[in-house]
Amino acid sequence: MKDKKALVGIALFALIALVGGTFAYFRMTWEKENSFGVAEYSSSVSETFTSPTEWTPCTETPKIVNVTNSGNVAIAARIKIQEQRWDKLNEARENVVGTLPLAANGQDMAVLGLVNASDWVLGADGYYYYQSDIEPDEASSNFIESVTFNCEATTDYSSARYHLILQVETIQASAKDNWN
Repeated sequence: MKDKKALVGIALFALIALVGGTFAYFRMTWEKENSFGVAEYSSSVSETFTSPTEWTPCTETPKIVNVTNSGNVAIAARIKIQEQRWDKLNEARENVVGTLPLAANGQDMAVLGLVNASDWVLGADGYYYYQSDIEPDEASSNFIESVTFNCEATTDYSSARYHLILQVETIQASAKDNWN
């Protein structure tokens, strides 16, 4: 009886070893590497502008600003007029001695020639949003085409300097609902 139990134990052990060995025999392992090429995202602000040195009232100065997509994925664009400032200069026109108001007598002293109101729409956050996606190798319509020194400017603006700063942002077009 003892021999029979030992024989059954050995047979059972051999069966387990055989089944376990069979599973190991059929085991396989793979490793696959996948590469993902990322699209080129690139944009720029195009500006045609020559800063006047002797700007006078009633003078319109060309200033053309738009956004160009130089990548290979569609983009969305927005522009904010970040800052406008009139600096009052000393008699030698070398140093800032104060600032002047942006408007006088209810009129802007620098009148921006914003264009394409249907293409660039002002949002509640102060940004102008371009209403179409800008496809690769294309540009937006112009945001600004000129700046005019108001004809009604007073002599307070003599020996002054005007500054206009635009903040331009682009984002992948498919993510334009996620502007922060």
